[in-house]
Amino acid sequence: MQKHFKIMILLACLLMINTQLFAKNIQYVSDELTIPMRTGPTTSNKILKFLTSGMKVEVLELSDDKNYSRIMLAGDESKSGWVETRSLMSQPSAREQLVAVNKSNEALKDKQVTLKAELSALQKRNDELQEAQSQLEKKYMDLQNTLARLRADVAEPIRIADENEQLKQQLHHEQNKNIDLVKKNAFLEDQNTKQWFMIGAGVSMGSLILGLLITRIRWKRRDSWGYR
Repeated sequence: MQKHFKIMILLACLLMINTQLFAKNIQYVSDELTIPMRTGPTTSNKILKFLTSGMKVEVLELSDDKNYSRIMLAGDESKSGWVETRSLMSQPSAREQLVAVNKSNEALKDKQVTLKAELSALQKRNDELQEAQSQLEKKYMDLQNTLARLRADVAEPIRIADENEQLKQQLHHEQNKNIDLVKKNAFLEDQNTKQWFMIGAGVSMGSLILGLLITRIRWKRRDSWGYR
């Protein structure tokens, strides 16, 4: 905390230095409780207003002896007067700086609380997402297992169907072979029939010719004595 406090004071000082370089001649009422602002650069002039410690003013001019400065109230250009130069300083009082630092510190604390709340919400959201991811991974594994079982279940009918197809092809092949054998057998039977028909026809023709020849041969009978 002390380190942050020093850093904030350093940043405030740098900011004040930059303001002095590029802005108007801004001064601050010193740490005294109040100082009088008069109509002229002497203590005999009428007091217009008492300025409180830390009040921001703009220096318009200095008296010849530089002991008095004519100032204008910051934020109210209609009010101006003279104050002792020694009652002014180029930086806000330590008390005012401390107040500014405390305000900044409080703002940082509020921001820290907000960031912590946001971090807690993000952590909770991260936990929820991790839990959802874990559930999705579990569902994915379940689906993979289910898919493997379905593939196994589907593979068996496919295998059986493939075997049936192979058996059908074999049966068709055997049927074709059987048809070829039947045709060959029919052809052979037809050839055998023709051959037997030719043989029968030949036998018939031979018998007919033989009969004709026999009828034309004259047989001589022998008597019982052996004479012709």
